[in-house]
Parts: sequence; C-alpha cells; structure tokens
Amino acid sequence: MNKRKLIRKLALPAAIVAAVSIIVLIALIPINNARYQNHKEEFKKYIVSFMDQNKAYLKGIAAKIKSVPLDQVIVNELQSEYMVEHQKSDQPKRYLWMSSMNGDFLFGVPSSDFQKMNGAYDKYQNTIKADEYYRDRNDFLTKLIDKRESVDFSQFERGERPERNYGDTGWRFYKEDDEWSLIQPTSTSFSTPVYDGNGKLIGDLFLKVDDKVNEEKYFNDQRFKRSELYDALTNIFVTLLVISGIFLWFLLPTWVYTDAQERDVKTPGIWAFLTLTSLFFGLTIYLITRPNTLKSFNCPKCEGDLNGTRAYCPHCGYDLSNTFCQQCQYPIKPEWQFCPNCRAETKRKETNQNEVSKETII
Repeated sequence: MNKRKLIRKLALPAAIVAAVSIIVLIALIPINNARYQNHKEEFKKYIVSFMDQNKAYLKGIAAKIKSVPLDQVIVNELQSEYMVEHQKSDQPKRYLWMSSMNGDFLFGVPSSDFQKMNGAYDKYQNTIKADEYYRDRNDFLTKLIDKRESVDFSQFERGERPERNYGDTGWRFYKEDDEWSLIQPTSTSFSTPVYDGNGKLIGDLFLKVDDKVNEEKYFNDQRFKRSELYDALTNIFVTLLVISGIFLWFLLPTWVYTDAQERDVKTPGIWAFLTLTSLFFGLTIYLITRPNTLKSFNCPKCEGDLNGTRAYCPHCGYDLSNTFCQQCQYPIKPEWQFCPNCRAETKRKETNQNEVSKETII
C-alpha cells in the first residue's frame, strides 16, 4: 500500500476522535455553568433564610434583656444552650455577647471562649492600640472570636507589629481581604440595640455565626464542586484529545517526509522538522513549494506503485493509457491538453464498445 495513503487512513480515526473530544468538552461547559447557576440560586435562598433566622433570634434575645446588670438566669440559660450547640459537629457555631453604651463588655457565651479573648485583649491592649488595626475591644472580638483556636499570641509576647499574612495563623486575620481566597467568608456578624423596660437604650447585643459546617454552600466558581460524571467525562475526553493530538502532531511531519521523498525533494528531513515544530504553518509552506510531480509513479485509482509499467496497474489492473503521453510516455494529468515534455497534443483513448463486446463474446 502507498505510504501516503496509509498515513491518511491512520490520520482519519485520530482526527475523528480529536473532533468528538473537542465537541464533548465544549458541550460540557454550558452544562457545568448551568449547575453552577443553580448552585448560586440555592445559595441565595439559603443565605436569605440564614440571615432572617439569626436576626430574628438575636432580636428575641434582646427582648428578654430588660436591665443592666443582666439577669443571671438568662445568661445561664444561654450558656447551657450554647454549650450543647458547640458539641454538635453538624451545626453552625454561634457566639453571643453584649456591650454597654460606653463599650464595656457585659457578658458572652460560650463564656470560656470570651474569657480567653478578653484576657488576651487586656494583656496586650497597648500593642493592639499601637497597631491600629482593631478599633476597640468589640472590633477585636468580632473579628477573632471564631478564630480563637488558631490565633498566634506569641507576636504579642514579643511586642512585634505583625506583617500582613494570608495564612490561618496570626492575629490580624486578613483572610477576608485575601484576593487568593477561593471561598466566600462563612462567618457572619449580626447586631441589635438593647432597650430597658422604659425604652431607654442600654447597650448592643452581638452575634457571630460560624457556618463552616455548610462550607460547600459558600463555594464560588473556582471551588464549585462538579459532579462525578462531569469530572469523569472531562478526564476521559481530555485524555483522548491529548493522545489523538500528539498522534496527529507526529503523523503530519511523517506524511510530509514521505511525500517529500516521493517528490525527490533534497531535504525531506528539514521539511518534516519544520512541520513538526510549526505544524500547519510549515505544512502550508511545504504544500506551496513542493514539486508538482512525483519521483515514483503511482496508480491514480489505487495509488499503488507502478514499478515502471505504463500499460496497466499491477495492483488493480487499471488502464494507464490515459495517464502517460502516448508519444513520449511522460506522466500527464487529465486536464492537460498538451504534454509538457514533447508538446504533443494529449489524446484521450476511447474504448470501442463494439470491440469490447467482441472480446467479451470470444
């Protein structure tokens, strides 16, 4: 079989696989985008419900507080409730505290967490104020109460002014400003004023909810969890596209090399290398500059090597009388009217139907 014909037969299935892979991968994009849009709509509904529930809860707590100092029974009830909640791994973590009108801390639950953070603020307040990142105690609690386990107080001990950092340690916690973060903040803060029985403002009640247990709901498009089927199809067709692409990449210069040899091009290896490195640019240049005639003649029907014969193809028996000039046997094309070698007029040999019939009868 002719080498160029063999290469074309090998290239066809690879090209089909590559084309199908591209089509599938392109089709998967809108499918995944539709799933992400559904995810966004579900998140909007969830966050509206989440905000409404916590606002209503906070206002309900504020309505129970009628005076300062607070009724210890209310504080104890809240403490018991929060201790139970924080032991549940499938529930958001809530932190509740209250400050007076002049900014004094009045109470907080869970009490152990607020004792730790208030103790740190009292001990290092000079460093904190000098740094000017936290406005006051309440701002300090609002930003750090849910991160208390990972706060690095050693920087306070050394009296250092910490630099901006993007990790989960450090006491500044710039995570909300981190442009590299792939997830929306899962902690939300709420506040409401507290009035006594006479309608006089006596302080502010604060609530911070750490909803990390529902982290997947907060994923943005960079961290959105795709379906297993989507990932499987993507991996399969990306692999097929890469394999078929590499196969075609090396098959193309192979065809150029074979074609250049058959056309007696002096440097087939250079043309093959140029095609390998520049792909279609090198191929285009080669097709424009290559000789029009082949060094070895091939059957126009089966493309088999004629091995010097000028009468009939040794592979398929095709009549070659119209393929070569009848005067000088120079290979000619069907659309030529004159032979470029001897200038003789090309005459197409017509088969006499009567002679064919006679030969058939005999």
